[in-house]
Amino acid sequence: MWYGTSWCPTSLMPMKKTSKSPKAKNQLNLFLSTPYLLWAILILILVLFTLSQTIDQDRVSYAYRIGDVAQRDIKAPRNFFIEDKQVTQAKKNQVKETIKTVYDYDGNLEQNITERLQDAMAFGRQIFQHTAEPAHAQDGPPRGAPPAMPSVIEPSFDMALAIKKEFQKKLGLEISNGAYQILFKQKFSTKITQTITQIIQKILTNGIVANKEVLLTEEERGVSLRTIQSDQERTISNLKVLYGPDQAKAMVRIIGQPLLKDMGYSLSNLIVDMSQRLLRPNITLNKNETQKRIRQAQADIKPTLYQIKAGEMIIREGERVDKLKLIKLNTLNAQVEDKNYLMSMAGVAMLTCFLILVVYYLFLKDHPKLKPEMNKHMVFLALGLGLYLGFTEVVIYIAQAIRPELPRAVAASTIFTVMPVQAAAMITCLFLGFDVAVFFTLVLTILASLSFDSSFQVFIFFFLTSITSAYWIKERDKRQHFIQAGFKLSVFNALLITALVLSTPSQLDLMMLAKQVTLAFCGGLLAATLTVGFTPLIELIFNYTTAAKLLEFSNLDQPLIRKLMIEAPGTYNHSVIVATLAEAAASAISANSLKAKVMGYYHDIGKLDKTMYFIENQVGGKNRHDKLSPSMSALILIQHVKKGVEMAKKYKLGNEIIEGIVQHHGTSLIKYFYNKSLKSGKDKVNEENFRYPGPKPQTREAGIVMLADVAEASVRALERPTPARIKGRVKALINDIFADGQLEECEMTLKDLHQIAKSFNNILTSIYHSRIEYTDAKPEKKKEKNGTAKDTDRQPARGNTSKPPDQTKDKTDLKRLGL
Repeated sequence: MWYGTSWCPTSLMPMKKTSKSPKAKNQLNLFLSTPYLLWAILILILVLFTLSQTIDQDRVSYAYRIGDVAQRDIKAPRNFFIEDKQVTQAKKNQVKETIKTVYDYDGNLEQNITERLQDAMAFGRQIFQHTAEPAHAQDGPPRGAPPAMPSVIEPSFDMALAIKKEFQKKLGLEISNGAYQILFKQKFSTKITQTITQIIQKILTNGIVANKEVLLTEEERGVSLRTIQSDQERTISNLKVLYGPDQAKAMVRIIGQPLLKDMGYSLSNLIVDMSQRLLRPNITLNKNETQKRIRQAQADIKPTLYQIKAGEMIIREGERVDKLKLIKLNTLNAQVEDKNYLMSMAGVAMLTCFLILVVYYLFLKDHPKLKPEMNKHMVFLALGLGLYLGFTEVVIYIAQAIRPELPRAVAASTIFTVMPVQAAAMITCLFLGFDVAVFFTLVLTILASLSFDSSFQVFIFFFLTSITSAYWIKERDKRQHFIQAGFKLSVFNALLITALVLSTPSQLDLMMLAKQVTLAFCGGLLAATLTVGFTPLIELIFNYTTAAKLLEFSNLDQPLIRKLMIEAPGTYNHSVIVATLAEAAASAISANSLKAKVMGYYHDIGKLDKTMYFIENQVGGKNRHDKLSPSMSALILIQHVKKGVEMAKKYKLGNEIIEGIVQHHGTSLIKYFYNKSLKSGKDKVNEENFRYPGPKPQTREAGIVMLADVAEASVRALERPTPARIKGRVKALINDIFADGQLEECEMTLKDLHQIAKSFNNILTSIYHSRIEYTDAKPEKKKEKNGTAKDTDRQPARGNTSKPPDQTKDKTDLKRLGL
């Protein structure tokens, strides 16, 4: 999760020369070594975390109900006005009562009806105005005859029926044949037209309303009567005088009675019926105009407001919400402006980016634990960060689902203590160390607290419990120790949340305190359980090595160790002593003694490929290097590092043990064969061909294994390993290695070298101490005066020129032992 532009691990590059990886593994190595990977991880974290913080969080919620208890203090963020909606609504209702209902008056309806009546009656009278032509009109009158007088043909009813449809269309009414026959007999008299017109005129002048029952509901305040044609309005208070449709029909007979008294019964009924059917309401309700006027009048009413000052306390934590406080909270909630999504997302992204980059550049970029495989470690930390931040969002979602009436942060604050954030710190400490875990925890807890409305209480709880749990787990090497740390963490969680609850100024709620303590205790156990469960999975995925895994490999019954013991007993004995020396030296300088010990066990497993080419495994005085050239011998010795890496990967020993195998010789020179090549008389001898490929030891544990390997091999070659000679030899070897620059990359001080030499002297003196000679043993002939160095990887055994032992003497000796 921490990023740079050119952070490709370089210290492990020589390892790639030691084995041929499959294509998929090469692609994975390329992926983990690209400098763009860190930037990609940073961008991914920023995008995911920013989205998680901005989605559904665009509004600060102040939603409460009457009787709810406030979960936090709420102050006015700025000056704003509280509207008394009840008073405002009362004013609106009052003004609504003052607005008169609008009715439309159609002044042209009387004229329209009259014109239709006149047109229809005039059309009917046309049949009576037809004049027939005189006889012989076509041939003309007879010669000498007087002109003929025109004759009028009386129309028949059948002729009238022929124009009935057109008559009805003009009139706008359907008339029965009987009524039509009466009109025909009256020759569609103009008197009928005048009578009907008078009746209709009187009734429409008074006014006909479509629904008088609805009209009468406005009787107290009257109505506004608007003439459609002129938009002139007048107020009508006496609404009872207006006719309804039924009243208008009744008034036809009443108004027409004096006009119809001289007419016959049939004609009178016909006129009344036609008048009733021709009448239409000329006053209609206009709902749209009425509502428009009401809305306009209500909009002109100013709301009843009173001001709330910025910083004014609206409600305190623990107080109950009453009616007045609810009005303030609802107003504040309604007046909160929607955040600009882009600005909000940019702010969260910038804050997250600054936090991650500052922690990386100041604390992690040059960290010796992370530098060799920076990308892989950053991927591990990024996955942990994403996993636990995602888990935080899930917990918040669950809390909000349980209490949907509460704001997001308030609902989440009731359940944050159960979140196992501490597991992230514990797992990081196990694999990358306590100091890295502290910085990772700082980033994780700050980002997690942002999800809880930036609560400082949440940050304190997460940070203190996380670093404490990491400290308790850092020296643990057994699975049951995780559970012990989990119980400690649970108790600490419970005590810390109690302290935080008691430190708040609100009134103490014992039930709430008990709930928080219970959740905190369970959260500690859950964190330990997740740590135990995730540790083997992370070891497998990232090829990490924990103390528990090292303990498993330190068992001498491991298949590879047993194979070493059977096939190469000399190398096995050498490895056990090197492991003992490395463990003691690591303890002396406060390094990882278990790691150094396991490195010592496995540092020479590559010799299993060609066991008889190494002096400690040779028997019978035969040395196979006598028949090889120095360069070939050096190549075989160098090859055991490569073979060791291949075996370590095959048996899945982990990167830390592989580092010990690769680095335990560093780039040191194989002096014996190099000098032998120089003495051979060859003109050109390339020193690089006689050096191990390296790299030099990168950790103090790898440096200790290098020193222990050389010290054990050299002291073994001493003829009379007295304490003084052992001490001198160890001192000389360490000085040579230091002067060769093999320890310049593992941060080992001169004080550390002094403590290492001291521990080597104690153990080597105990192993190779002088012994009392038995009386029946004959002194052996000295082979070497000063006991020159015989590093098992640097010089093969010399050819044994002595005679083979007397078999008869051996049998005699066996008989003396009773065998």
